[in-house]
Amino acid sequence: MDSDAARRLTAAFRRMKPEGLPLLYAVLTVGLLIALWGKEVRSGAFLIGDCPYYASATVSLWTDGDLDLKNQLRGGLEIHGRQVALGRSGQWFPKHPVLISILSVPFYGTFGVAGFLFFNLTTFVALASVLWLLCRRHVSQVVATATTLVILEGTFLRAYIYNYSADLLSALLVLSALLFVLERRNLWAGLFLGLSGLAKPTNLFCASIALFFVAARRPRPAALWLILGILPGLFTGALLNLALFGSPLISGYDRTLLLENGVPTTVSHRGFFDLPLWEGVRGQLLSPRVGLLTTSPVLLLAIPGFVILLRRDPWEGLLYLSISEFLFLLFSTYRWWATSHYGNRFLMVPVCLAAVPMALTLERMGQAFSRPSLTARLHPAATRGR
Repeated sequence: MDSDAARRLTAAFRRMKPEGLPLLYAVLTVGLLIALWGKEVRSGAFLIGDCPYYASATVSLWTDGDLDLKNQLRGGLEIHGRQVALGRSGQWFPKHPVLISILSVPFYGTFGVAGFLFFNLTTFVALASVLWLLCRRHVSQVVATATTLVILEGTFLRAYIYNYSADLLSALLVLSALLFVLERRNLWAGLFLGLSGLAKPTNLFCASIALFFVAARRPRPAALWLILGILPGLFTGALLNLALFGSPLISGYDRTLLLENGVPTTVSHRGFFDLPLWEGVRGQLLSPRVGLLTTSPVLLLAIPGFVILLRRDPWEGLLYLSISEFLFLLFSTYRWWATSHYGNRFLMVPVCLAAVPMALTLERMGQAFSRPSLTARLHPAATRGR
């Protein structure tokens, strides 16, 4: 990046008014220390669900210099079936995207197993920063800080502090891209959207929606810069698929390895988007363990804020709504949408996108409480001696 581009990026960051971030970091640090108090760091107890497989890919890269997990995973397909993908030469490659595993290599090399938790905490703090900057475009520092803390601590996202979450990384990349879109830094936005596709393939739908919105506003050439930024991520993913699975269009999700009647076979996740839509909608809203309304009822505060945002900036409001509703409906049809230990990790992006409208709601509530009462305005002498 040349010096002129660096100056433009620095100027854009200053326009976001980041002076209040130290307060956010101070409060967030206290919250993280409380959340992690007494928790094991070096044992890997936080590696649950899919986490061990992301971590195993990092270990393989560090120790073997490859992504073949056969010598990292003990046991056969009876244990690891549905969690690995069949490589072009019979290898056990990661089923999941490997971006988080690659980025975690220096953390693992420096801190061992604890490095995975440190990477997750770094991602969490970075996500907090982006949420704060998005909110700060509309509200004061205090309201932006309060909203960010409510989103991170008042929703199911708090359950992913003591974790190693690829979904947190995915949300960070998408939200960062949207921040650059809003600041009209479309090349940077495209780069982050391309990276987000390497973190989670369904993020490419977010990229398509963002591209549509950018193409619909002036100046029209902005969409070309966005596309240019997305291309490196697309090409990298295609080359990786070609190297691992023999085709640029085939990913680990298309070569998932399992045992069927004792015989190794492969299945594609593309066929798993077969759940009746209404069943998924009802579950994603009301499921006791993973439903949005049961694990994150505070998100209801975003509803009046969306009305405010749509009046203030229809383009931004519709962008948030389009991405959120698309992802919600998409995963309503996914057979395995409920496979999270708490909350619906597949909906982290929509939850984070609720931050700006929630901030507007909190700002309006603060203004209402601080406004003098009607009696005081009509009869100031009656309240002067109180």
